[in-house]
Amino acid sequence: MAASLAACGGGGGDEAPGPSPADRFTIGGTVSGLVAPSAGSNTHAPRLVLQNNEGDDLTVTASGRFAFATPLAAGSAYAVRVQSQPAGQTCSVAQGSGAVPGAAVQAVQVACAPAVWGLPEGLWVREACGPTGATAGQSGRSLFRLTRQDETHVTVTQGTMVYDNAQCTGTGKVLTERDYARFEVDRKETRGAITAWWGNWDYTVSSDRPTRAVFSRSGPTMCWDVDHFWAQFPTMDQVESAVASAIPSRQCYLQAE
Repeated sequence: MAASLAACGGGGGDEAPGPSPADRFTIGGTVSGLVAPSAGSNTHAPRLVLQNNEGDDLTVTASGRFAFATPLAAGSAYAVRVQSQPAGQTCSVAQGSGAVPGAAVQAVQVACAPAVWGLPEGLWVREACGPTGATAGQSGRSLFRLTRQDETHVTVTQGTMVYDNAQCTGTGKVLTERDYARFEVDRKETRGAITAWWGNWDYTVSSDRPTRAVFSRSGPTMCWDVDHFWAQFPTMDQVESAVASAIPSRQCYLQAE
């Protein structure tokens, strides 16, 4: 019976074995310019998170050597990217993709520098139109105005753009604009056509506790969201998904001035 099983390949004995641990190699390199979080800094502040092949997340808190936890077989593709930018900095990857050469990859370079925020400013009017409820035949769009105070701070006012017709056409008039919040940016990321700014959001119109917010711009359109629960705060992947849904439903804003 044993001879018969052997002849027939019983138990899968003819299957080629997978690569042994010795045939797998780590993917890594060097991070430079990263400012380490100070003692007592906000534990929720964004950290540098790297990914390989859109997974195997690696949080890096200081400049120096790094390596992902999961080794890859020789010939396998690797692609390193920044999944999350650190607070106050922008990091970019060089020599981040290729095929594993049969030895540990150590040439990936991640360079970090102070962020150039390029904060959006001006008056932004929501695309969606609706009745104001104040005067028959009038319609309106909600608006917000961003006014830059310095490189990382903007003030936010909120109000309504009113039109003397039911379709929000023609020239509108700004009505009931009021001081609304302060926004302090600490993270910026661009992916494809979308740029997003994350930061601390402090209401000036209520006693709500400070929270987080994200503004995301795609071409002429600006979307924004204020989040009260850190665990639900969006990543760049979630921002892309939210923008793809919000723009067709006219929930975002166009710059008016």
